Amino acid sequence: MDLYATDSEVKQLEQRLAEMVAQEQLDDMLTLAWGLRQRDSRQALSLCDQIGILLNKSSRSEADKALVYLRLQLIRAEERWLHADLDVAASIVQAILRHPEVHLDAVCLSDAHRLLGFIFSDQGKHVECDIEMAISIDEASKVDDVLRRQCTAAALARIAVLRDCKLAKSYFDRHFDARNAPRDVHPALGALMNDFLGLYAGLNEQFDDSIVFLDKAYRLCLQSGQIRRGILTAANIGYTYSKMNNYAAALEWQQKALKLARPAGWSPNIGNCLMQIGDTLRKMGSLDAAEQMLHESLEQLATLTSSRNYALTISVLADIALDRRDYHLAQNLFSQLAMLPGAQEQADLQQLAIQGQSRAHAKMKTPGREASGNASTLFVKR
Repeated sequence: MDLYATDSEVKQLEQRLAEMVAQEQLDDMLTLAWGLRQRDSRQALSLCDQIGILLNKSSRSEADKALVYLRLQLIRAEERWLHADLDVAASIVQAILRHPEVHLDAVCLSDAHRLLGFIFSDQGKHVECDIEMAISIDEASKVDDVLRRQCTAAALARIAVLRDCKLAKSYFDRHFDARNAPRDVHPALGALMNDFLGLYAGLNEQFDDSIVFLDKAYRLCLQSGQIRRGILTAANIGYTYSKMNNYAAALEWQQKALKLARPAGWSPNIGNCLMQIGDTLRKMGSLDAAEQMLHESLEQLATLTSSRNYALTISVLADIALDRRDYHLAQNLFSQLAMLPGAQEQADLQQLAIQGQSRAHAKMKTPGREASGNASTLFVKR
């Protein structure tokens, strides 16, 4: 079972299933549920329930039934992860890894470690994330699953780039030759590679290149069913346009990301989109509208206080406090930012926190520049 399925493969599965009798459907239904896990998680879970009923009536061996059950549990765990129910998602994956039959399927083992790595990343557990991703790569290598191995390597570089840009690039270059990329790259891998290259270019202020890479990544994400990453990529395109002071284009892409995120109901992605829109509105001078977006973002991220996106939302609120000349609040928020789990080992956020505290401190020492502190009261109430 491939890590990701293309849109055309999903359509072919749906057509084939319509022509099959129930017991013959089990394997194709499982493949379809896996392919739909981000495209339509509700339908994927419904298929999991149907597969469970078929499995109970099946004459397959107990070992085969166990492997189907473990794949169903992976789909359920990913659905919980998408909704930021991280503790439940982690417990499901850890139960999978403890199951005695899981070692019969290195592919399932690889996918379980990979998903646990993503969960740890959202929890701000960077060391644990790196370990799980490395194990996932190793398990995929054991069965020579090149696509899984390369997708996980690219995803690990993508996670690491925000902590240490140069180290992540050196890691990426060990696995991929960006200058001589193969012509026939699977859309899933192409999405991950271009996502990394786009972020790397943006972090090095090569904004035009960043948009080209991220635009490719966005289209390939949707084609390969990586909807969560597609939402994040669209939001990051908006952020890049914002850095270029092209606020109209920024809002267009950020609204596109939010339009994808809201129907899915995935609070981490909704919160990220709202944070990005709030940051753009702040730069446009619409501070009240920006603050409203950011507080809604914090509500969406209430169960993800250890995440990078939560830390980013605090950083934008700190910038708004500077804009409002509430320097005491700004300094408090930038100090809070530096201590948040989601900002630990994140070089860019630590730099923002240091620079923000310095700016706020300098303003407080300037006669006649103190602020009333009303924004502080507003923030505390929220």
